[in-house]
Amino acid sequence: MKDRLRLLKLVLIGLGVCLAGRIAVAENIDPANQGLKYAYGENVGWFNFKPDQGPGVTVTALGLTGFAWAENIGWINLSPVNGGGVKNDGQGNLSGFAWGENVGWINFRPTGAGVHIDSKGHFIGKAWGENIGWVSFNSTGAVPFGVTTAWRRALQAPAMNAFGIVVLGIGLCLVPIYLRRVKGAVRSHTSVGLSSAEDIG
Repeated sequence: MKDRLRLLKLVLIGLGVCLAGRIAVAENIDPANQGLKYAYGENVGWFNFKPDQGPGVTVTALGLTGFAWAENIGWINLSPVNGGGVKNDGQGNLSGFAWGENVGWINFRPTGAGVHIDSKGHFIGKAWGENIGWVSFNSTGAVPFGVTTAWRRALQAPAMNAFGIVVLGIGLCLVPIYLRRVKGAVRSHTSVGLSSAEDIG
């Protein structure tokens, strides 16, 4: 009976940890609650990526999910079933399309523009909607605004060409040889030191 209770406790704790992780991910727009949750459409006004009502938007390494709210045009679906949704390449470069029932498709990588997430979680750039024009994700102008996320891109290992791989391989092969020589030199130096000490004593 005690074993079953322990097992039940472990399952409940594990479930709690999983749910806590999902909740944290679901709320990753404007994590510091500084009002950095707004994009601006030149012809349609503000887009709220963390609205008080509704699910809001979640950023992951694969893409954006959920809904943004725009007072003048309604809900914008960042992950529509048809059309693929807004993708993230894992480094913060966004592409693909969001869908607004009242305005159609919004392209996150139009020719000559696009949106990316920088290393601090700030959305930078512009998206394009055929029916609404440009949607800006950041501005430091007279009315500063922006969208931030708690998501951060993964660090990439530096690229290595064939020469770098060969040098690294040779270095890794030489380290054990060097260490054996150093270890041998320390032993021979120590034994010489001991015999000298014995001669003195």
